Amino acid sequence: MRRIPVVFSLTAACLAGALRPPAAEGQASPIPTISNRQFTGGSATVKVTGSTQIDAEVPINTPASISDDGHVWIQYGVSGAATPNALITIHDGELGFGVGQGKFTVTASIQEGGEAQCTGKTDVTPTLVSGHYTCPGIVSYDAATKAMGKVNIEISFTAKS
Repeated sequence: MRRIPVVFSLTAACLAGALRPPAAEGQASPIPTISNRQFTGGSATVKVTGSTQIDAEVPINTPASISDDGHVWIQYGVSGAATPNALITIHDGELGFGVGQGKFTVTASIQEGGEAQCTGKTDVTPTLVSGHYTCPGIVSYDAATKAMGKVNIEISFTAKS
């Protein structure tokens, strides 16, 4: 009797994987591939409008930024600081964006095979990663006021290596 649940679970898992929509033929993945590297310079221009306003250019935090084995962490400014900051991550088929200032934070993402919260593009060369994304209508949270809100994020970034 125990074989039926195991077989059903395996069948359900295989079916779910088969039903995941593939990228259209000839369409590149929305998740950029970035080779292993240390980042040596760059900045991000971050604009947040809506329930919270941020408009700043933030320098890259070189000690906190790295690409290694398909995992990318590009930090602009210092997370949690009173000054504006941004984080771009790539991990397991997801491109993530985090923007903050003080106790305000908002995150958005693009997941391979899922519905994207953002549109845009990243260009990757051996010495530069650059991109521009817009993320409209993202739910945000401000821990200082304990208020939820909705914002639009626009981020342009460069990361030299």
